[in-house]
Amino acid sequence: MNGQESARFAAPFTKAAITLAIAVGISSCGGGGGASQPDTTGSTPDGGTTPPVVASSAPVTPVVTPLSDPVLGDAGKLIISEVATNYHSNDVAWFEVYNATSQPVDLSRYTLRSSHIDSVSGISSYEPASFPLPVVVVPSGGYLVIASKTSNALVDSPQMVYVKNDNARPFWNASGSLELVRDDATVDFVRFGNSTVAPLTAGEWNSASVPAIPSGTNEHGKSIVRLASGSMADNNAAADWVLVNFATPAGRNDVAPGVVDSDRDGIPDSAKLPGGTYAGLDLYAMGARRGRRDLFLEIDYMAGSDEATTPRREALQKLEQAFAAKGIGMHIDAGNLYARQFDPAAFHLGGGNAVPLSPCIELDTSEYGAGARAGCASFQAYKNANMDVRRRLLFHYALFANSLNLDGSGGPSGISEMSGNDIIVSLGGYGFETSTATGKNMLINMQASTLMHELGHNLGLRHGGNEDVNYKPNHYSVMNYMYQFAGLSATPDSARAADRYYLANGYKGLTYCGLVENNPCSDQFLMSYSDGSGALLDEARLSESVNIGRGSTGGAYADWDNNGVATASVFGRNINPLDGYGRTVLRDYDEWGNLQISFARGFSGSSSGLSLERRAAAPRINAMSDRHRHEHVKEEALPPGLRQMIRNLPRHR
Repeated sequence: MNGQESARFAAPFTKAAITLAIAVGISSCGGGGGASQPDTTGSTPDGGTTPPVVASSAPVTPVVTPLSDPVLGDAGKLIISEVATNYHSNDVAWFEVYNATSQPVDLSRYTLRSSHIDSVSGISSYEPASFPLPVVVVPSGGYLVIASKTSNALVDSPQMVYVKNDNARPFWNASGSLELVRDDATVDFVRFGNSTVAPLTAGEWNSASVPAIPSGTNEHGKSIVRLASGSMADNNAAADWVLVNFATPAGRNDVAPGVVDSDRDGIPDSAKLPGGTYAGLDLYAMGARRGRRDLFLEIDYMAGSDEATTPRREALQKLEQAFAAKGIGMHIDAGNLYARQFDPAAFHLGGGNAVPLSPCIELDTSEYGAGARAGCASFQAYKNANMDVRRRLLFHYALFANSLNLDGSGGPSGISEMSGNDIIVSLGGYGFETSTATGKNMLINMQASTLMHELGHNLGLRHGGNEDVNYKPNHYSVMNYMYQFAGLSATPDSARAADRYYLANGYKGLTYCGLVENNPCSDQFLMSYSDGSGALLDEARLSESVNIGRGSTGGAYADWDNNGVATASVFGRNINPLDGYGRTVLRDYDEWGNLQISFARGFSGSSSGLSLERRAAAPRINAMSDRHRHEHVKEEALPPGLRQMIRNLPRHR
């Protein structure tokens, strides 16, 4: 069945059981995942007292717990605490369980009965199929996400496990049911929409169904929940459940019904106020503020001898400053790389990890993608092991890796999802050297520009802004290969404005370090997205006096024909030949005004229901899925002239 279609419901069918035996420990810290730091909020550093502590997303060491362990008493009970919206038949459908008891509970003592889909026929049924559950210990007060295993590449983590039974997978859209069964008796049950399924044990549901869950291409990110503020009421009735606009996977259901996202950045307003939380996470302590768009980015990095795989603090500061200049809060989490404890000013938000080095990295290793190459590590394996599930619907995730080349050599500078949240920066293998000021500046600037470029793809930007046409001189943006590594001039109306054009085309003997203004070998490097103010450049009727489209001071001109003088007449010329297009009209684009910041949210305070994006924007992704069936962009290798300059840097003795 095509993943873009909603599923069809038909008669039930039975499936043979398969056994899942994966033993992992679930931390009860603030709602699952992370290390031992609680989600409590203290006074801010300005108050002179202890700063707020935010749960870490460091991986939890697996704990194998035998079924006979006497600590796991039979009285322990799990309840279903959240059911997420779902639509596409090949997306991960997920729900959450909560241990409301005073003792740990072993998930494998339960069976899941759920509405489901046959992955071969594509036919779905309201009638439940049975799914064995893995050996997982859910501690007292702990949360766990249980999701449909849509791909064999999906790997369990301490906060999220995947289940299937032969060809059957848990599935629902607007209607369905979920039931936890133990010893052939119902422990908890919920049904919604048009489902009329009854629980195995009479009396475990005594009302009509919960109203239908929103289901559609722009509905990801919502859920029905038992509210934490309502003490997780369990009265076996629809009244226990409410629809919220912000799902909170693996954490407290602490976003109330009706809360909106008035800033249109994917973050609920309630979590941007003092004392407010999202899934137990204190986003206010991390820097989120009401009345401003905020972006969160977690960075993991491969520890090794190649300096390019560890993000420089100065590079992160450049990214932060570029967004701050446009009134957008950029909140970066590199863990304890630059601070030993929680400190937003030093890029420590409680996550961010050094991870094992792999020469080669692969973004998509599922059977639905290109397939894993022998010797290449899986991006998703790193993400599953290190990123707190509570962050999946809010944070972009970047991995500073070595290379996309099988042999680990310098290759594509990165790869990222289009209108998604996953990023790889892969500048290893080029031999960056920081023993000199020039070498250090080059690494800082290449890391900063590459990260901003890949993040731009996550935010819905293409190499030509809203199109794939690259190397447009009037598209003044880090998304444009002409400016990604060379940077932007501080005076785009001056005689130096076209220098990056000359460099890209091999004119006038220019080099990257030889650029007069703001070159990448200096600490004055500039980067930004475009504001769309560049004038049209018609390649059939070019005028050099128009310069690069951003004005002309003192007789400045763009020497498109490279003859050394200002050509008075208009003429035709392809001025972006590196992109392989013929003579066209080159257009700038207002990227800052069209960022798709809310990558996983269907609900917004705006009347359109969308987030700042173009009306033709792609549907919301299911950020809980670990495979990439939607578009991603793989970059080219660094330009030859830049590679040569890196090779010529002085080496350590």
